[in-house]
Amino acid sequence: MKKLITVILILALILPAAALAADGDSPFFGKWVGEEHHAIKHYDTTLHYIWIHQNGPCSYIVFKFFHGGGMMSPKSEDPEMYAGSWKIVDDHLSIPTSPITFVEVYYDAETDTLRTEDPSVTYVRIP
Repeated sequence: MKKLITVILILALILPAAALAADGDSPFFGKWVGEEHHAIKHYDTTLHYIWIHQNGPCSYIVFKFFHGGGMMSPKSEDPEMYAGSWKIVDDHLSIPTSPITFVEVYYDAETDTLRTEDPSVTYVRIP
């Protein structure tokens, strides 16, 4: 009985420490915003926002703005939003943008930015 209590106490101390160690501190974590790069733009500005939390959840939001011109007034579409859980894939993260699609996010340590290839976006960290 004493051995069982000892084992349970040891596990109770080791498991939370292991969970904290697995959590870590990644440069991916935080809030990021970037403007979409297009050869042909349908909107004047398309902004992408990513929030990557260290415990697994993330949010992905796309804002589309048309500034108009002449007699037209500025307008925007309703933002596209999705929340899910990020996944580690080799040297980058996979962020869900809908229930079945993902965007692959790469970190650049030299400039402290994130980038995606499809759509082509460079993200900067929001303080």
